[in-house]
Amino acid sequence: MTCFRISFFAMLLVIATIAVAEDPTPRIAWYGQLADGLAEAQRTGRPILLVSGAPQCHGVPGVW
Repeated sequence: MTCFRISFFAMLLVIATIAVAEDPTPRIAWYGQLADGLAEAQRTGRPILLVSGAPQCHGVPGVW
């Protein structure tokens, strides 16, 4: 029974390692200029998330 458990967990570890190695999660790409982000979104067909702020927004948490 102990041999079965060790084999099972070893196989599970190998499968998990292979699955992670084959499909890395894409990271978020941040662009400093709107035009650059729009060009990349158009090229890849992916949507954009525009985050905007101004110095007057210093009282809003998460903006600056």
